[in-house]
Amino acid sequence: MTPHYLREYRKLMRNLQRKHDDGDEAYEAAVGGNYIAQGKLQAKLVLSVAPDGPFNLLDIGCGSGRAAYALRNEQRISYIGAYILPELLDYARKKCARGDWRFELLTEIAAPAQDDWADAAMFMSVFTHLKPAEIKQYLAEAARALKPGGVIICSYLNRHFAPHKAAFRAAPLQWIGRLLGRDVMLSYTTREELAGWLEESGFSVEKTITYETARQHVMIGRRKNGPDA
Repeated sequence: MTPHYLREYRKLMRNLQRKHDDGDEAYEAAVGGNYIAQGKLQAKLVLSVAPDGPFNLLDIGCGSGRAAYALRNEQRISYIGAYILPELLDYARKKCARGDWRFELLTEIAAPAQDDWADAAMFMSVFTHLKPAEIKQYLAEAARALKPGGVIICSYLNRHFAPHKAAFRAAPLQWIGRLLGRDVMLSYTTREELAGWLEESGFSVEKTITYETARQHVMIGRRKNGPDA
């Protein structure tokens, strides 16, 4: 059976393509808009926690390449971006024009990197659209793909934070929007829940960034060196 998020994003993308005559606008709207500004913010966040010197970055949910485009001139980065829609991956690939970077199509919950490859893994606007069991699957994949001591960056929507709560429609309206392809599932995750799932998956939580706007919060964790670390 096709996963809920793939069905919904396919519908959403078709609607955006019908709505926008300019293809660029559709691809940028598909990741929430503010393509350049949000990409720069995400890039700044990655660089603030990445190791000095060359590093490997795994970008799950890269979409049309907001962060990748902002990071494209960083020659020290080896990059793998992954997403569920091939047309957005094609857009990101062309936009970044980095022949040495990989953009991989996701057909299941997986991190398309070998064990212990990544120094940093980011999940921006990913967990905000998934069920708890799916989030835990991705955390297990991140723990596999990250090097010991590697950093995970993940955004979330907190049900106890008023601006986040205001972004949610009433359940019947959200269901109708998803059915019609005008919206995708939004998921609440409290800081305590996400921190607990990270710990269970072999990460230590280092920092949470609370934005005083309707934008998502961010949690940063680090893969422990071993099961008893």
